[in-house]
Amino acid sequence: MIRNERHTLYGLSVREYSPKGLWLLALLYFGSLVSAVFVSLIAWHIVHYFDPEANGYLANKPYPKYFDRARWLCVLCLLPYLFWQCRITSFKAVGFTKPFASTASKWFIYGFCMILLIYAGTYALNAIELKPELAIGEFLSNLHNAILAGLLIGLFEEIVFRGLVFRMFYTAMKPIPAMIASSVFFAILHFKASSTSLESVPPIDIGFADGLNIAFSTIAALVTHFDFTYLAAIFLVGVVLHQAFLITNNLWANVALHAGWVFTIKGIGAMFQTTEAANLFTGTTRVADGYWVVVVLLAFVTVFSLILKSKQEASALIKEHT
Repeated sequence: MIRNERHTLYGLSVREYSPKGLWLLALLYFGSLVSAVFVSLIAWHIVHYFDPEANGYLANKPYPKYFDRARWLCVLCLLPYLFWQCRITSFKAVGFTKPFASTASKWFIYGFCMILLIYAGTYALNAIELKPELAIGEFLSNLHNAILAGLLIGLFEEIVFRGLVFRMFYTAMKPIPAMIASSVFFAILHFKASSTSLESVPPIDIGFADGLNIAFSTIAALVTHFDFTYLAAIFLVGVVLHQAFLITNNLWANVALHAGWVFTIKGIGAMFQTTEAANLFTGTTRVADGYWVVVVLLAFVTVFSLILKSKQEASALIKEHT
């Protein structure tokens, strides 16, 4: 696969490579974990100081949840520095280009249809069924939340993972290894420390050592909470999103595709419930927990690979005649 100069960082040409971005990525990853120890403990003790009986919503959340939210808050705080270091100083530099409307609408439909196909297969295998009672008000509320979640998650994750992280790998190595390595990293980040940790420990006794323990548990979560089907599904999701970025050279395609997935899972998926017939192949309403999802994603990876190959062959042919 031929590299595209618009995706390399630091103004490097397609023949130049630099691992600088990977060192910055390591700074982001480990720096956010260390920072989250302090931030999460401060937030945890403030909440429990004002709500010692744990009657409120926040006080009832387990400490690992605080740590995970604090970690992503620290990532947000460190991101401007990383974008500046990588010379990404505008929306265009991130990857947002024209056309917007046609690209976004087309790729949103792709994402919507992908999840519908997954649900259709799972439904045909009797692993999920429509809920017996679903109020119109609840359905409309789910759609509203699904639209908001789709936009926010799609926009944030694609700016970070495709606009920055993927390009760090892309600048450090050849395209296919970059896609594989960044998809592995993307999948690893979806494994978290158990939310039931420290349940038996009184809130006031949770301290620095516990925070460090959760940080180490987060790093080791891939091993301690290993789930091959989930790992394979999220890895292939990363590959599909990287392919979409390389096919279109437009981050709006990624945002729309990701938003289409989230919208369909949270909006349409809420209409279904898992049955007793669900198994390791079919998966459940969670979507990313069965081999059927892996099969569907592999099919799209294959199709997108052929599109990418055809696009690059056409581009090479044009260059030969100019």
